[in-house]
Amino acid sequence: MFLYQHPVKVHFGQGVFSELEDMLRPYNFSSYVIVMSASQIDNGLDRLVKSQLGDDVKDVVTNITPNPTLEDVRRIVGVMETHEADCLIAIGGGSVMDAAKAAAAVYLESIDIDRLLERTDFQVSLPVIAIPTTSGSGSEVTPVSVISDEANSLKVPLMGEGLYPEVAIVDPELTLTCPAAVTAVSGIDVICHALDCLGSAAHNPISDALAVSAARLAFENLERAYHEPMNNGVRENMAAASLMAGMAISQTGTSGSHALSYYMTSHYGVPHGEACALTAGDWYIINAQANPELDAHAEMIGFSDARDLNRRLDELKLAAGLAMTFEDLGIGHGGIEEIIERGFAAADMKNNMAQPEQAEVFRFLSQK
Repeated sequence: MFLYQHPVKVHFGQGVFSELEDMLRPYNFSSYVIVMSASQIDNGLDRLVKSQLGDDVKDVVTNITPNPTLEDVRRIVGVMETHEADCLIAIGGGSVMDAAKAAAAVYLESIDIDRLLERTDFQVSLPVIAIPTTSGSGSEVTPVSVISDEANSLKVPLMGEGLYPEVAIVDPELTLTCPAAVTAVSGIDVICHALDCLGSAAHNPISDALAVSAARLAFENLERAYHEPMNNGVRENMAAASLMAGMAISQTGTSGSHALSYYMTSHYGVPHGEACALTAGDWYIINAQANPELDAHAEMIGFSDARDLNRRLDELKLAAGLAMTFEDLGIGHGGIEEIIERGFAAADMKNNMAQPEQAEVFRFLSQK
Protein backbone atom coordinates (compact mmCIF):
# COMPACT_ATOMS: atom_id res chain seq x y z
CA MET A 1 0.00 0.00 0.00
CA PHE A 2 1.26 3.49 -0.79
CA LEU A 3 0.02 7.04 -1.30
CA TYR A 4 1.01 9.22 -4.24
CA GLN A 5 0.10 12.89 -4.30
CA HIS A 6 1.78 15.81 -6.06
CA PRO A 7 0.26 19.30 -5.88
CA VAL A 8 2.67 21.34 -8.05
CA LYS A 9 1.45 22.49 -11.46
CA VAL A 10 4.38 21.97 -13.85
CA HIS A 11 4.94 23.83 -17.13
CA PHE A 12 7.83 22.24 -19.05
CA GLY A 13 9.38 23.01 -22.41
CA GLN A 14 11.75 25.08 -24.50
CA GLY A 15 10.72 28.74 -24.33
CA VAL A 16 7.90 28.25 -21.82
CA PHE A 17 9.33 31.06 -19.66
CA SER A 18 8.08 33.56 -22.25
CA GLU A 19 4.50 32.57 -21.35
CA LEU A 20 4.89 33.60 -17.69
CA GLU A 21 2.21 36.31 -17.82
CA ASP A 22 -0.39 33.96 -19.32
CA MET A 23 0.41 31.22 -16.82
CA LEU A 24 0.02 33.51 -13.80
CA ARG A 25 -3.00 35.53 -14.98
CA PRO A 26 -5.60 33.16 -13.40
CA TYR A 27 -4.10 33.72 -9.93
CA ASN A 28 -4.68 37.50 -9.91
CA PHE A 29 -1.49 38.24 -7.99
CA SER A 30 -0.72 41.95 -7.67
CA SER A 31 2.45 42.22 -5.57
CA TYR A 32 5.35 40.03 -6.67
CA VAL A 33 8.75 39.87 -5.01
CA ILE A 34 11.40 38.14 -7.10
CA VAL A 35 14.22 36.15 -5.51
CA MET A 36 16.96 35.41 -7.99
CA SER A 37 20.66 34.75 -8.36
CA ALA A 38 22.94 37.62 -9.37
CA SER A 39 23.99 35.69 -12.48
CA GLN A 40 20.40 35.72 -13.73
CA ILE A 41 20.21 39.48 -13.28
CA ASP A 42 23.36 39.66 -15.40
CA ASN A 43 21.50 37.53 -17.96
CA GLY A 44 18.59 39.98 -17.91
CA LEU A 45 15.92 37.63 -16.57
CA ASP A 46 14.65 40.25 -14.12
CA ARG A 47 13.92 42.56 -17.05
CA LEU A 48 12.13 39.76 -18.89
CA VAL A 49 9.91 39.14 -15.87
CA LYS A 50 9.15 42.85 -15.47
CA SER A 51 8.33 43.13 -19.18
CA GLN A 52 5.59 40.53 -18.66
CA LEU A 53 4.30 41.40 -15.19
CA GLY A 54 4.88 45.16 -15.23
CA ASP A 55 4.35 47.25 -12.11
CA ASP A 56 3.10 44.22 -10.18
CA VAL A 57 6.78 43.34 -9.67
CA LYS A 58 7.62 45.33 -6.54
CA ASP A 59 11.21 44.34 -5.78
CA VAL A 60 14.06 41.92 -6.49
CA VAL A 61 16.12 40.17 -3.80
CA THR A 62 19.46 38.76 -4.89
CA ASN A 63 22.85 37.61 -3.57
CA ILE A 64 21.48 34.48 -1.89
CA THR A 65 24.37 32.46 -0.46
CA PRO A 66 25.16 29.06 -2.07
CA ASN A 67 23.84 27.32 1.05
CA PRO A 68 20.99 29.66 2.06
CA THR A 69 21.08 30.89 5.63
CA LEU A 70 18.67 32.21 8.22
CA GLU A 71 19.88 35.70 7.31
CA ASP A 72 18.94 35.13 3.66
CA VAL A 73 15.45 34.14 4.79
CA ARG A 74 15.23 37.16 7.09
CA ARG A 75 16.23 39.51 4.26
CA ILE A 76 13.61 38.11 1.86
CA VAL A 77 10.86 38.28 4.49
CA GLY A 78 11.72 41.92 5.20
CA VAL A 79 11.22 42.84 1.55
CA MET A 80 7.98 40.86 1.40
CA GLU A 81 6.64 42.71 4.44
CA THR A 82 7.55 46.08 2.95
CA HIS A 83 5.53 45.39 -0.20
CA GLU A 84 2.79 43.19 1.33
CA ALA A 85 3.71 40.54 -1.22
CA ASP A 86 1.11 38.03 -2.34
CA CYS A 87 3.51 35.88 -4.41
CA LEU A 88 7.21 35.04 -4.53
CA ILE A 89 8.93 34.23 -7.82
CA ALA A 90 12.15 32.25 -7.34
CA ILE A 91 14.50 32.20 -10.34
CA GLY A 92 17.76 30.33 -9.91
CA GLY A 93 19.21 27.11 -8.59
CA GLY A 94 18.30 25.13 -5.51
CA SER A 95 19.69 27.72 -3.11
CA VAL A 96 17.43 30.47 -4.44
CA MET A 97 14.35 28.25 -4.51
CA ASP A 98 15.00 26.85 -1.01
CA ALA A 99 15.48 30.33 0.45
CA ALA A 100 12.28 31.56 -1.21
CA LYS A 101 10.25 28.58 -0.02
CA ALA A 102 11.41 29.04 3.57
CA ALA A 103 10.70 32.78 3.43
CA ALA A 104 7.21 32.16 2.04
CA ALA A 105 6.41 29.91 5.01
CA VAL A 106 7.88 32.33 7.56
CA TYR A 107 5.96 35.27 6.05
CA LEU A 108 2.55 33.63 6.08
CA GLU A 109 2.86 32.04 9.52
CA SER A 110 4.87 34.84 11.20
CA ILE A 111 7.45 32.29 12.33
CA ASP A 112 10.34 33.40 14.56
CA ILE A 113 13.26 33.08 12.13
CA ASP A 114 15.75 32.45 14.93
CA ARG A 115 13.78 29.30 15.79
CA LEU A 116 12.98 28.32 12.21
CA LEU A 117 15.21 25.25 12.18
CA GLU A 118 13.37 23.84 15.20
CA ARG A 119 10.13 23.55 13.21
CA THR A 120 9.32 20.00 12.12
CA ASP A 121 6.37 20.61 9.81
CA PHE A 122 5.19 23.39 7.50
CA GLN A 123 1.62 23.25 6.27
CA VAL A 124 1.02 26.65 4.64
CA SER A 125 3.04 29.32 2.87
CA LEU A 126 2.66 32.21 0.47
CA PRO A 127 2.48 30.96 -3.16
CA VAL A 128 5.89 30.43 -4.75
CA ILE A 129 6.50 30.30 -8.50
CA ALA A 130 9.69 28.25 -8.91
CA ILE A 131 11.74 28.72 -12.07
CA PRO A 132 14.97 26.67 -12.06
CA THR A 133 18.00 27.82 -14.02
CA THR A 134 20.05 24.72 -13.22
CA SER A 135 19.29 21.02 -13.60
CA GLY A 136 19.93 19.53 -10.21
CA SER A 137 18.05 20.31 -7.02
CA GLY A 138 14.50 19.54 -8.13
CA SER A 139 13.42 22.05 -5.47
CA GLU A 140 10.73 23.33 -7.84
CA VAL A 141 8.66 20.21 -7.08
CA THR A 142 9.67 19.20 -3.55
CA PRO A 143 8.23 19.98 -0.10
CA VAL A 144 11.74 20.58 1.25
CA SER A 145 13.88 23.65 1.92
CA VAL A 146 17.44 23.17 3.16
CA ILE A 147 18.61 26.08 5.32
CA SER A 148 21.97 26.59 7.06
CA ASP A 149 22.76 27.97 10.50
CA GLU A 150 26.30 29.20 9.97
CA ALA A 151 26.92 29.97 13.64
CA ASN A 152 26.40 26.33 14.61
CA SER A 153 27.65 24.61 11.40
CA LEU A 154 24.18 23.18 10.82
CA LYS A 155 22.43 22.42 7.56
CA VAL A 156 18.82 21.42 8.20
CA PRO A 157 16.18 20.19 5.75
CA LEU A 158 12.81 21.81 6.52
CA MET A 159 9.84 19.74 5.40
CA GLY A 160 6.10 19.95 5.00
CA GLU A 161 3.30 20.15 2.45
CA GLY A 162 3.36 23.94 2.73
CA LEU A 163 6.82 24.07 1.17
CA TYR A 164 5.63 22.82 -2.21
CA PRO A 165 5.72 25.64 -4.78
CA GLU A 166 2.42 26.60 -6.35
CA VAL A 167 3.79 26.42 -9.90
CA ALA A 168 7.02 25.13 -11.44
CA ILE A 169 8.13 26.60 -14.76
CA VAL A 170 10.91 24.45 -16.21
CA ASP A 171 12.42 25.97 -19.34
CA PRO A 172 15.60 24.15 -20.46
CA GLU A 173 16.67 27.27 -22.37
CA LEU A 174 17.34 28.95 -19.02
CA THR A 175 20.10 26.40 -18.32
CA LEU A 176 22.10 27.13 -21.49
CA THR A 177 24.20 29.76 -19.70
CA CYS A 178 24.89 27.51 -16.70
CA PRO A 179 28.69 27.33 -16.16
CA ALA A 180 30.42 23.97 -16.59
CA ALA A 181 31.26 23.62 -12.89
CA VAL A 182 27.65 24.29 -11.86
CA THR A 183 26.39 21.94 -14.58
CA ALA A 184 28.59 19.20 -13.11
CA VAL A 185 27.76 19.72 -9.43
CA SER A 186 24.03 20.20 -9.99
CA GLY A 187 23.79 17.44 -12.58
CA ILE A 188 25.49 14.87 -10.36
CA ASP A 189 22.92 15.79 -7.70
CA VAL A 190 20.19 14.57 -10.07
CA ILE A 191 21.79 11.13 -10.01
CA CYS A 192 22.18 11.28 -6.22
CA HIS A 193 18.49 12.12 -5.81
CA ALA A 194 17.49 9.19 -8.00
CA LEU A 195 19.79 6.75 -6.20
CA ASP A 196 18.74 7.98 -2.75
CA CYS A 197 15.11 7.57 -3.78
CA LEU A 198 15.67 3.99 -4.92
CA GLY A 199 17.49 3.34 -1.64
CA SER A 200 14.78 4.89 0.51
CA ALA A 201 12.74 2.79 2.90
CA ALA A 202 9.71 4.79 1.70
CA HIS A 203 10.12 3.97 -2.01
CA ASN A 204 7.07 2.85 -4.00
CA PRO A 205 6.42 1.77 -7.60
CA ILE A 206 5.77 5.33 -8.82
CA SER A 207 8.83 6.83 -7.15
CA ASP A 208 10.92 3.91 -8.47
CA ALA A 209 9.72 4.54 -12.03
CA LEU A 210 10.49 8.26 -11.78
CA ALA A 211 13.91 7.64 -10.23
CA VAL A 212 14.94 5.01 -12.78
CA SER A 213 13.92 7.27 -15.67
CA ALA A 214 15.70 10.26 -14.11
CA ALA A 215 18.89 8.30 -13.48
CA ARG A 216 18.94 6.86 -16.99
CA LEU A 217 18.55 10.31 -18.57
CA ALA A 218 21.18 11.86 -16.30
CA PHE A 219 23.74 9.10 -16.85
CA GLU A 220 23.21 9.43 -20.61
CA ASN A 221 23.34 13.24 -20.79
CA LEU A 222 25.37 14.76 -17.94
CA GLU A 223 28.80 14.41 -19.50
CA ARG A 224 27.50 15.84 -22.78
CA ALA A 225 25.87 18.77 -20.96
CA TYR A 226 29.25 19.46 -19.35
CA HIS A 227 31.09 19.44 -22.69
CA GLU A 228 28.28 20.73 -24.97
CA PRO A 229 26.60 23.47 -22.91
CA MET A 230 24.65 24.93 -25.85
CA ASN A 231 23.13 21.60 -26.91
CA ASN A 232 19.39 22.21 -26.47
CA GLY A 233 18.42 18.54 -26.60
CA VAL A 234 20.93 17.53 -23.94
CA ARG A 235 19.91 20.43 -21.70
CA GLU A 236 16.25 19.44 -22.09
CA ASN A 237 17.04 15.86 -21.11
CA MET A 238 18.89 17.03 -18.00
CA ALA A 239 16.03 19.36 -17.08
CA ALA A 240 13.58 16.47 -17.41
CA ALA A 241 15.85 14.22 -15.34
CA SER A 242 16.10 16.85 -12.60
CA LEU A 243 12.33 17.35 -12.59
CA MET A 244 11.59 13.62 -12.35
CA ALA A 245 14.20 13.05 -9.65
CA GLY A 246 12.68 15.92 -7.67
CA MET A 247 9.22 14.42 -8.05
CA ALA A 248 10.62 11.07 -6.90
CA ILE A 249 12.23 12.39 -3.71
CA SER A 250 9.14 14.47 -2.99
CA GLN A 251 7.48 11.12 -2.28
CA THR A 252 10.28 9.27 -0.52
CA GLY A 253 12.69 11.80 0.92
CA THR A 254 16.44 11.37 0.54
CA SER A 255 18.55 8.78 2.32
CA GLY A 256 22.17 7.76 2.96
CA SER A 257 24.23 10.00 0.70
CA HIS A 258 22.30 13.11 1.68
CA ALA A 259 22.54 12.27 5.39
CA LEU A 260 26.33 12.26 5.15
CA SER A 261 26.49 15.29 2.89
CA TYR A 262 25.13 17.93 5.27
CA TYR A 263 28.16 18.13 7.57
CA MET A 264 30.54 17.92 4.61
CA THR A 265 28.87 21.04 3.24
CA SER A 266 28.33 23.00 6.47
CA HIS A 267 31.76 22.24 8.01
CA TYR A 268 34.07 21.62 5.06
CA GLY A 269 32.35 23.79 2.45
CA VAL A 270 31.95 20.97 -0.07
CA PRO A 271 29.28 21.83 -2.69
CA HIS A 272 26.09 19.90 -2.01
CA GLY A 273 26.03 17.78 -5.17
CA GLU A 274 29.71 16.90 -4.86
CA ALA A 275 29.26 15.95 -1.19
CA CYS A 276 26.34 13.65 -2.02
CA ALA A 277 28.13 12.12 -5.00
CA LEU A 278 31.15 11.17 -2.90
CA THR A 279 29.15 8.38 -1.20
CA ALA A 280 26.01 7.93 -3.35
CA GLY A 281 27.39 4.95 -5.26
CA ASP A 282 28.61 3.33 -2.06
CA TRP A 283 25.21 3.68 -0.46
CA TYR A 284 23.61 2.20 -3.56
CA ILE A 285 25.84 -0.87 -3.16
CA ILE A 286 25.08 -1.10 0.57
CA ASN A 287 21.35 -0.90 -0.13
CA ALA A 288 21.59 -3.43 -2.97
CA GLN A 289 23.16 -5.89 -0.54
CA ALA A 290 20.07 -5.50 1.63
CA ASN A 291 17.63 -5.53 -1.30
CA PRO A 292 18.64 -7.14 -4.63
CA GLU A 293 15.83 -5.17 -6.30
CA LEU A 294 18.37 -2.34 -6.59
CA ASP A 295 20.51 -4.50 -8.88
CA ALA A 296 17.44 -4.90 -11.09
CA HIS A 297 16.94 -1.14 -11.06
CA ALA A 298 20.59 -0.70 -12.03
CA GLU A 299 19.91 -2.91 -15.06
CA MET A 300 16.92 -0.75 -16.02
CA ILE A 301 19.16 2.32 -15.81
CA GLY A 302 21.66 0.65 -18.14
CA PHE A 303 24.18 -1.24 -16.00
CA SER A 304 24.81 -4.85 -15.06
CA ASP A 305 24.40 -4.32 -11.30
CA ALA A 306 24.94 -1.84 -8.46
CA ARG A 307 28.74 -2.05 -8.65
CA ASP A 308 28.72 -1.40 -12.39
CA LEU A 309 26.52 1.65 -11.77
CA ASN A 310 28.98 2.89 -9.14
CA ARG A 311 31.85 2.42 -11.59
CA ARG A 312 30.13 4.66 -14.15
CA LEU A 313 29.31 7.23 -11.47
CA ASP A 314 33.02 7.37 -10.62
CA GLU A 315 33.80 7.92 -14.31
CA LEU A 316 31.39 10.85 -14.42
CA LYS A 317 32.88 12.40 -11.29
CA LEU A 318 36.38 12.06 -12.72
CA ALA A 319 35.35 13.58 -16.06
CA ALA A 320 33.76 16.56 -14.28
CA GLY A 321 36.66 17.13 -11.91
CA LEU A 322 34.70 16.23 -8.78
CA ALA A 323 36.20 14.66 -5.66
CA MET A 324 36.73 10.90 -5.85
CA THR A 325 37.92 10.35 -2.27
CA PHE A 326 37.77 11.98 1.14
CA GLU A 327 41.49 12.59 0.75
CA ASP A 328 40.74 14.74 -2.31
CA LEU A 329 38.78 16.99 0.04
CA GLY A 330 41.49 17.01 2.70
CA ILE A 331 39.37 14.92 5.07
CA GLY A 332 41.19 12.30 7.17
CA HIS A 333 39.89 9.32 9.16
CA GLY A 334 38.87 11.51 12.10
CA GLY A 335 36.83 13.69 9.79
CA ILE A 336 35.19 10.66 8.18
CA GLU A 337 34.15 9.39 11.61
CA GLU A 338 32.62 12.78 12.46
CA ILE A 339 30.78 12.92 9.13
CA ILE A 340 29.34 9.44 9.70
CA GLU A 341 28.38 10.16 13.32
CA ARG A 342 26.54 13.34 12.36
CA GLY A 343 25.01 11.66 9.32
CA PHE A 344 23.57 8.87 11.44
CA ALA A 345 21.77 11.51 13.52
CA ALA A 346 20.04 12.94 10.43
CA ALA A 347 16.46 12.02 9.57
CA ASP A 348 17.61 11.00 6.09
CA MET A 349 19.58 8.11 7.59
CA LYS A 350 16.52 6.71 9.32
CA ASN A 351 14.91 6.74 5.87
CA ASN A 352 17.68 4.60 4.35
CA MET A 353 16.70 1.12 3.17
CA ALA A 354 19.66 -0.63 4.83
CA GLN A 355 20.49 0.17 8.44
CA PRO A 356 24.16 -0.75 8.87
CA GLU A 357 26.23 -0.02 11.95
CA GLN A 358 28.36 3.13 11.93
CA ALA A 359 31.52 1.04 12.18
CA GLU A 360 30.51 -0.93 9.08
CA VAL A 361 29.97 2.27 7.09
CA PHE A 362 33.31 3.63 8.29
CA ARG A 363 35.11 0.49 7.10
CA PHE A 364 33.35 0.74 3.75
CA LEU A 365 34.01 4.44 3.20
CA SER A 366 37.52 4.63 4.64
CA GLN A 367 38.65 2.49 1.70
CA LYS A 368 37.85 5.39 -0.65
